[in-house]
Amino acid sequence: MDYNKNYIEELFDSEVYRRLGDVEKDRVTRIYLYKLSEMERKHSEIWKEIAISRGIKLGKLKWYHKWKINFYVIFRKIFGLELTTKLLENGEESDIKKYYELSKSEELSEEERQKMRELSVDEAVHEEIISTVKSKDVSDFVYGISDGLVEVLAATSGLSGAFNIPFLVGISGLIIGASGTLSMAIGAYLSTKSEKEINEHKRRKIEIQKLVDRKEVAKKLSMILTELGIRENIASDISPQLVDVAEDIIAPKVEESPKKSAGVTALSYISGAVIPIIPYLLGIGGLVGVISSYIISGIAIFIVGYLIGLLSSVNPAKKGVEMLSLGILAAIGTHILGLLASYYLHI
Repeated sequence: MDYNKNYIEELFDSEVYRRLGDVEKDRVTRIYLYKLSEMERKHSEIWKEIAISRGIKLGKLKWYHKWKINFYVIFRKIFGLELTTKLLENGEESDIKKYYELSKSEELSEEERQKMRELSVDEAVHEEIISTVKSKDVSDFVYGISDGLVEVLAATSGLSGAFNIPFLVGISGLIIGASGTLSMAIGAYLSTKSEKEINEHKRRKIEIQKLVDRKEVAKKLSMILTELGIRENIASDISPQLVDVAEDIIAPKVEESPKKSAGVTALSYISGAVIPIIPYLLGIGGLVGVISSYIISGIAIFIVGYLIGLLSSVNPAKKGVEMLSLGILAAIGTHILGLLASYYLHI
């Protein structure tokens, strides 16, 4: 068992969460981050105690650990806290399993095994706290970049097969990107606005029902609580006490702004859309232009896929490779169509 490695890992995590807490503006989130830091610090102290009892000398955080900590802080400033915590959370499941296995290790005393069981529980709590950090804007932005990247890469690849003028391909790609941006932004605006309007209508209807027949509202609440898994008799008992806040339970307020949703969607889509057309706007045409576009777009698609993997709690690298493969296949398919159009239409 590598006591020093376990000690350093916990010390590293403690320092990461402390630094993230230092740069966090939201007071409640900052408190959570400091709590996580303290939790990891406690874990490192347990490993320190176990190591000292065996006469094992422990090391300190090295330069590359400090570099990684700075990386997480910079990553948080660019991509937000949700993606940063998802990146950190990647190893948490294995930590829970690791401490559970250690709680049965013959290398440790009964008292130390008990501490490992406590650490396993701590890591589970840790994961639950991290899972509460969410940002819809970040999710929308990442998915929007993905749409713009793949769609415009496929379109420009097809155009490059049909036309041998790089600037024309680049301008056409910009027009397609602008068109897609407007379409996506309008769709996001109307979708969010419609959701808010429907939600507000439901809330007003519940408020009127409360004035007319509170018992009927209580019945609705009871049904909802039962569907959530609460026993029917308990749901019936507590629902009358919740009538005053019924609208917040049945139709919680939609806080998202339609304008903000449209803005985030537009910015994210166009951010992805400009990447595939960069080589063509620089005047790089022919096979070199296509390959250049594929390379820079492929790197971007993999990164976006990796981030989507983090957000979706699936293997980030696997998701990145999957998105890269599908994106490149779509581009190759449309490129072949462009070549066929050029040949048969004599463009």
